[in-house]
Amino acid sequence: MQTSQNLDNHLLSVALSAAVPLWILELKEKGGPTREDWNWLKEAENILTNTGEAILYRTKKGDTARAFNAVAKAIAILSFVPGGIEIFGSHWESESNTA
Repeated sequence: MQTSQNLDNHLLSVALSAAVPLWILELKEKGGPTREDWNWLKEAENILTNTGEAILYRTKKGDTARAFNAVAKAIAILSFVPGGIEIFGSHWESESNTA
């Protein structure tokens, strides 16, 4: 029997498996994360602190999309850290296009 939380986690993983590669591609097209991208992670922290529950409990104010995109973009940025990032049962690891 699949619980509601298991289904939510599965749906989140599926959605992230589509969104994170798009963010990674965007970052790779500019050679990898910039200083602004790394600094943006602080903003992502604020977004998720204030609206993170919207990922699980949809809102009508746009907070769900904003929080989801913050998670996806943060994972994409962190995937460029040596060794990548393990989150929600997935491993993400990217390399910059710079030599």
